[in-house]
Parts: sequence; structure tokens; C-alpha cells
Amino acid sequence: MKLILIDGGPASGKNTLGELLITEFINSGKKAILLDLDTYVEQFNPKWIWKDKKEKEKDQLNARINIAKDIRKYLQEDFIVIVIGERFLAKKSVANFVDRLGVSCPTYLYHLSTPLPLREQRLHERGHHFLIDLAKDQKDRNEVKEWPGYVYENINSPEVDASHLISLIRKKKGLVLDKAI
Repeated sequence: MKLILIDGGPASGKNTLGELLITEFINSGKKAILLDLDTYVEQFNPKWIWKDKKEKEKDQLNARINIAKDIRKYLQEDFIVIVIGERFLAKKSVANFVDRLGVSCPTYLYHLSTPLPLREQRLHERGHHFLIDLAKDQKDRNEVKEWPGYVYENINSPEVDASHLISLIRKKKGLVLDKAI
């Protein structure tokens, strides 16, 4: 079993690549699932609009608790689990996340680096969302000096990028924690 974390800003291709990776793993006879933190948040608040910060923090904490339960369950059932929606800025944050899961497994981390104009195009194609500020997100990401894991420039077709990521996983590039069960 493996835990694969995919980080990237809005419209960087996380869902698209995650779904293609799942398909590739399943086609090669492995059990695999994609879990998106956003869908867990939406179980508590589908509109992403909170009356106050305390309510937002409570909903997001509950979403994190629920996704952690599911990650643990699927890993124990020998799935390859791909998780998107969390932001991992330091190796310690990855280690803390995995420790909270209560399971030990090889953990990979890929940061999708996608140029702002391409992200803007993708967001436009899927329909703009008023809560997404791509320019601010890009500025925040540009300020990170050293990312843990592997920074992948996601600029090709989704199929080509998924193939490249599969190759990186096979070569153990992006492996941030190598805890065997």
C-alpha cells in the first residue's frame, strides 16, 4: 500500500491527475482510491460560506477527522490512496499528518507547479468560483523556498502528466516517508 499526496493550488490539475492515476493503478490490478478534502468539507458546508471563523474551523476540523478515518481504512484494506486538498509546506507537516493516521506506509508527495496563465485558463474553462484568488495563491506558492517531496511541472496533457507521475512513483521519486508496515 502507498499513500500519495498531491498538492497544488486551484486549477493546477490535482483532481484530473488523481483520477488518471487511479485508473492506471486499477488497470494494473491494484486497488486504489482518490480522496479529496474538499468533498469532506462540503459534507458540512456545501457553499463554503461560514457565519464566523469558529464555525469554519469546526467544519474543517471535522472534515479532516473524517478523511483521516477513510484514509486509514483504505490503507488497512491495502489500497493505494491518493489524497488531494491538504497543503504540505514542510516534511514535518507530512510526518505529522501520517502519524495522525495511525498507519505506516510509504508516503509520496507531489507538488503541482502550474503556470498562472494555464491555471487561469483551466479555471475559466470550468467556471470561475468567487472564493478562488489565483493570483494570491500563486504569490503564496512562489514564496515557498523549498518544497518537501517532488515538484512536478504540470504543463502537458493530463495523460502525459499522469504517465510521468506514474514513472516517478515507480522510481520512488517524491518519497518523503518510507515507513513499511
